[in-house]
Amino acid sequence: MFINNKLKYIAISLIAVSITIIFGVYVSKLLFSTNSLEVYLSLKDKKKHLADQIIKYKIENSKLQKDYFELKNLEPQND
Repeated sequence: MFINNKLKYIAISLIAVSITIIFGVYVSKLLFSTNSLEVYLSLKDKKKHLADQIIKYKIENSKLQKDYFELKNLEPQND
């Protein structure tokens, strides 16, 4: 009877330790891993930043094209 109680105690202890380890791993992944919400918000900010850069570069491109065509019209034509 003493052996059965000791085996039950060991089994319960192993289960408790296993549950504690699994819970610890779950909590650590939850707190310290890359969360999909964080990734989504980061990518959303990056997309907005890139869209703003595209608009800026389009405006700069149109100004440079205007300058280019103005300078091209000032050159003498070789006919």
